[in-house]
Amino acid sequence: MIFAFGVAVCAFCSLTDSTQQAAAQTAAKVIFDTDFVVPPQDDGTALVLALHSPELNILAVTTVAGNDTMQRATSDALRVLEICNRTDIPVYRGANRPLVHIGSDWAKTVHGKWWSDEAPPLPPGGLAKRQAEQESAVDFMIHTVNSNPGEISILAIGPLTNVATAIRQDPNFAKNVKKIAIMGGALASLPGGGGNVTPNAEFNIWVDPEAAWVVLHSGIPLVFTPLNVTSKTNFSKQAYDEIVAADTPITRLIKDRMGPGFAANPNRHSNMYDQLTVASFIDPSLVQAKDLYVDVVITHGPDYGTTVGAAKQWEGGEQSVKVSWQYDVDNERFIQMFVNRVKQR
Repeated sequence: MIFAFGVAVCAFCSLTDSTQQAAAQTAAKVIFDTDFVVPPQDDGTALVLALHSPELNILAVTTVAGNDTMQRATSDALRVLEICNRTDIPVYRGANRPLVHIGSDWAKTVHGKWWSDEAPPLPPGGLAKRQAEQESAVDFMIHTVNSNPGEISILAIGPLTNVATAIRQDPNFAKNVKKIAIMGGALASLPGGGGNVTPNAEFNIWVDPEAAWVVLHSGIPLVFTPLNVTSKTNFSKQAYDEIVAADTPITRLIKDRMGPGFAANPNRHSNMYDQLTVASFIDPSLVQAKDLYVDVVITHGPDYGTTVGAAKQWEGGEQSVKVSWQYDVDNERFIQMFVNRVKQR
């Protein structure tokens, strides 16, 4: 996701080993699929939130090109997990290009390096000791999901290239996925529905519209956290102050990275994107959602990558698919949940 608040390093593991084992037995099994980048992107704090949430059993992090290259997503994710003392969670390399979308001259002037294979910069503190797994993200997804039918959900907070490739590669994969929570999309017919990379298209969907189309039409139960709802989130200096008051390794990093911005403008506010996707997966009561028929424009032109939707199918939209579309949030409860978990020791 684009233009977001995020910090990626934590001091996780206040739980005892026995408590962790007991929680893991009842926690939701998830694959964390991400175009990960260390601060200031929001994928980082979305992972911190997930790591601090005993409701989730993170089986792996799978990386994809989006905010930056797949190579950087992999390098940064490995380093963050190392700093968090969670090297038990493996990282798998995913797609380094969208299915069809080719980076135009214009695309190369805006956010994201999904079109590039340049070497990643060193993450904070240098490269992680553990390397990515040899198996590809797609192969891992397929065999893990198919070995646990109906048990594994995917937190998809980047372009959907990995998931779409798995769907196309194995006919059993889609029917065995429990659910996918997607950060992406925007409906112009609802408040907050303008795009953030084109007038109507949201970044994650726009990077790989064809992948989004494949996932949308796969039959997998889908929950969208779109710009319609993330535009109503509000991370303020008050929340920032509460986090950094805890004085932990992660909050000291947050202070180092975000402090100058708040010092220059104490009234600044940030929307929360990937973080809300994780939070609402954990606690759906944080948001309001409605079932809508949705489709993705994959015709090249001004609306390429735009999501369109309505309460009923429409002429030309007979192939649209019913999904759960979030449109409102209890921002106070969401922010407090986020703050409470990120500042954990």
